[in-house]
Amino acid sequence: MAEDGKVFTLPRRLDTPEDGAEALKLLARGAEAELYLVEWGGRLAVLKRRVPKPYRHRVIDDALRFRRTLVEARMLVRALELGLSVPLLYEVRLSDAEIIMEYVEGRSLRWYIEECGLDEVAVDAVKRLGWMIGVLHEHGFVHGDVTTSNIIVTGRGSYKLIDFGLSGSSDDEEDKAVDVHLFLRAVESTHPEYADSLYKLFLEGYGEARGREKAEMVAGLVSKIRLMGRYVEERRRRRMVWEGLH
Repeated sequence: MAEDGKVFTLPRRLDTPEDGAEALKLLARGAEAELYLVEWGGRLAVLKRRVPKPYRHRVIDDALRFRRTLVEARMLVRALELGLSVPLLYEVRLSDAEIIMEYVEGRSLRWYIEECGLDEVAVDAVKRLGWMIGVLHEHGFVHGDVTTSNIIVTGRGSYKLIDFGLSGSSDDEEDKAVDVHLFLRAVESTHPEYADSLYKLFLEGYGEARGREKAEMVAGLVSKIRLMGRYVEERRRRRMVWEGLH
């Protein structure tokens, strides 16, 4: 949730250059982190700060925040090495659980679909998202939060994959299927009228990256995940009914 107009100032750090990120504007606050628009080295950038959790032991909390920061920074670099369009990494402040990265101008694909429907740009963007996730999977990585909110449609007709905060390494095809299932669930929630088409387009791009056989295998695993979810939900519903009768 953006808080436009609020400007924050970081205390001067001894290891921060004179042109380092100082004046901050809060862009969004999530469960895990806060995003700020900053000026860094004479350019606009985004500072992502993982905030401490008071309900966790400080040592454990610090370790978790530092590790997630390090993993995300490494994933941004690795994704760029794989030829994916992602924000450039400018600086990592591990002791503060902070990352400074490129500010990407544009709108999320979610916003674009809500405003413009499933037009030519949206079709191309969804295929591209599927392709980028497929490339990650083919090289043993998962994104962890595949939604239309996490791909930016820029004014230059390109797309940027963002938010690697839940990413990681895995060679398990079921983990990769969970990534794809997350996308399917997301579009069923945010774009129900286009969900089937969006999923097919995503799998089309995914197959271009991994090949048709692997794409079909992952789609099959997604179907199994959905069946298991329905089974668990039905068991839960029946238990609630049974408890209500006794």
